[in-house]
Amino acid sequence: MALVGPMAIAPSGAHAAQSLVITDATIIDASAPAPRSTGSILVQDGRILAIGPDVAIPAGARVIDGRGRFVIPGLWDMHAHLAALTEIGRAPERYVGHGVLAVRDMGGHLDSLLALRTAIGTGTRTGPELVMAGPTLNGIQPAPFHRMVETAEEARAAVRELAAAGVDFIKIHRATGREAFEAILDEAARHRLPVAGHVPLVISWPEASAAGIWSIEHIQTLWENVQPDAGRLAGEFLAIADRLDGPLGDSIFAVLRSNGTFFDPTLIGYEESIARASPAVATLRRTAYERMKPIAARAARAGVPIVTGTDVLERHGAALLDELERLVAIGMSPQDVLAAATVTSAAAARRPELGRVSVGAPASFLLLDADPLADIGHLRRLHAVVLRGRFLDAAELAVLRR
Repeated sequence: MALVGPMAIAPSGAHAAQSLVITDATIIDASAPAPRSTGSILVQDGRILAIGPDVAIPAGARVIDGRGRFVIPGLWDMHAHLAALTEIGRAPERYVGHGVLAVRDMGGHLDSLLALRTAIGTGTRTGPELVMAGPTLNGIQPAPFHRMVETAEEARAAVRELAAAGVDFIKIHRATGREAFEAILDEAARHRLPVAGHVPLVISWPEASAAGIWSIEHIQTLWENVQPDAGRLAGEFLAIADRLDGPLGDSIFAVLRSNGTFFDPTLIGYEESIARASPAVATLRRTAYERMKPIAARAARAGVPIVTGTDVLERHGAALLDELERLVAIGMSPQDVLAAATVTSAAAARRPELGRVSVGAPASFLLLDADPLADIGHLRRLHAVVLRGRFLDAAELAVLRR
């Protein structure tokens, strides 16, 4: 029997009025003990109306043969900067062209981001769902999209203004002081906004996790919080790595797991910083990177909820596929990585409906030509995308990736 859900929820963005049915596909929920099932998916008015082996095909529906193909939710890039140091350009289209159908923007110019979200929502532009912070709150202002907050009063005022402007969460950075950090968390909680970003240098990861930070960014920042003195960090890096690959790491990750604090390693972001560095600096960073990877793996083994971001300002979408392959390379299974890029990332963004292919959810998912649970690289074998009910075939996706 077909599983039928509510139809009264309005879709986000433009969609085709024609019903769409994907027949006899393998549907994957990477968080499930038995992640594969076979069935058809009925899409109508931008939502998934029914899933099951006996879905009735409405008259006039567009029918896509899914036999031998695999349906997964759209992927998440949980650390993007669409309107920070570069122009937005064609980034939204390229994300969709690679199967990244949801993006968490971790700091940028709010006016540009809100305008982009409106354009995507009205169908003027093709792009992913956007979850955004707007300006990054920090104790200094190293970039135009950072907003300096030094006192508790400044921090609270900034959070109130951003909440009124419609942000989805608050992003903080490493130079935030303790007083401002505590005020940000308290004021954000009043507005039901999560706080994510760098742990301030004056605070440890376990302390920040216990205080309520929602997600922590970048594997390399762990070293900064163990040794916040930048003048000493390089000389102590390897010794700190040894400690993190032992009881110190275990104790930190146990706290994160207990508190449900999400962690976004952004391995590919650090890897690309090596390519941009001078030869001498690149050599040091390569050595550091080799020590970072097992610590990220240790966090995953400890049960810290991993999300998938890039912090790469180019190669939108393609860099996320690289990140997923790096996570498999450090020891995570393809199923765990796919769950991180869908279910877990959607939960961290507080958009759980975008993490599974389920009845009543927005009709945004991928159709693959090969099983990503067998090889995460099969995410590159993208046959089609359904975006808010709109079917985009391989030719259309190729145009979006240009």
